[in-house]
Amino acid sequence: METTDTIKGRLSPAIALVLLESLRDVDTPPEVLEDEAFHISLPRRLGLSDVIDGQMRRYADMNRRRRLVEAGEFVDLLRLIARRPDAAAVFEAAGGRLGSEYASRTPRAAGLARRLAPVGVRRRSMLKHLRRVAAALSPGSSIRTERGDPAVSVDRCLPAVADDSGSACAMITAAVAACLEGLGELGPVQHPSCESRGDESCRWELHAVPDGG
Repeated sequence: METTDTIKGRLSPAIALVLLESLRDVDTPPEVLEDEAFHISLPRRLGLSDVIDGQMRRYADMNRRRRLVEAGEFVDLLRLIARRPDAAAVFEAAGGRLGSEYASRTPRAAGLARRLAPVGVRRRSMLKHLRRVAAALSPGSSIRTERGDPAVSVDRCLPAVADDSGSACAMITAAVAACLEGLGELGPVQHPSCESRGDESCRWELHAVPDGG
């Protein structure tokens, strides 16, 4: 497994913060537990620990100061969460939030213009947004888009570098799907190729914009 000191790039601390917030939410009991039972289970709930709380405060402060997080540190977070049996749920929750937040920043007028535009224009706009989402979650990677059969490919994808099982890539899958939904482009997102499985690149295929038009 690659060491973090060889991983280059920086990313927004808001991304790391959302990841830890999602971890906290998954570890928060869905209902009020008896005090004794809760205190017994608390040590096993990493998302509710003082260490994670301190990290969240740090990332929030970095975000306010507009400082960036080293990609190697982000990979360490992905690896920490990837050890959990429910890792995919944490990654999917974080990716969904990030994709929705990104799409919500698109001005309403611009979003309406997109929906009324020809399919070719919509496709180019969609891929531009998704390229930015992938770049935000995998800084320093080589990212390609394909308009024929809409797809986004990422070489040396950070989530795949972080986790040999491929579960961390669920963060990008969920972010892409949520961004598409926020842009009004409903449809499935597939992840047929993954570097964690030995493929040349991580690839996401998008089935959101119909042919023609």
